[in-house]
Amino acid sequence: MKLRLLAQSVTGLGIALCTTMIASQPSEAQSRTFECGTSNSVPVTIAHMTRGSIPIIRWVYNDFPPPATPQTRCQEVSRRFQIYRDNGNLKYLTTGTMNGQPVICVASFPDGDCTGLLFTLKPGSDSKRVLLKLLDRRGLTEGNTINQNGDKRIYVDVMDYLDSIPLE
Repeated sequence: MKLRLLAQSVTGLGIALCTTMIASQPSEAQSRTFECGTSNSVPVTIAHMTRGSIPIIRWVYNDFPPPATPQTRCQEVSRRFQIYRDNGNLKYLTTGTMNGQPVICVASFPDGDCTGLLFTLKPGSDSKRVLLKLLDRRGLTEGNTINQNGDKRIYVDVMDYLDSIPLE
């Protein structure tokens, strides 16, 4: 009887210890978050990774009509990054057109259509050039994060790209 009680107690303690250890470890979803912050007084979309924080978009363009200030665009786009990440839709960054406007958007797979808007570009913008300039970091020099289809549309694997950026 005492042996059985001791075995149940040890089993219960082991389960409680394992549960606590699992709960205290950050999950993949918790380890990659996005927020709008600032760098040198400029709004910046920041990716928080397990290895550190990475500024990914500096919001300096001021030509959109109000209320689209750099700060509001930073907040909205950072929120969209997080929503797409939380929903499992942040696979690839690509370019497209929505409502007749050039956009940077997310796609589920290379050669796929836009499945979610990240942000709209100024009318007449070259969305491919904007995306490449946006991601102009040492992470792209490896070449393994970009896929390009026949019509020259770019697909950037978001997590591979973020993992390839050296911390500053």
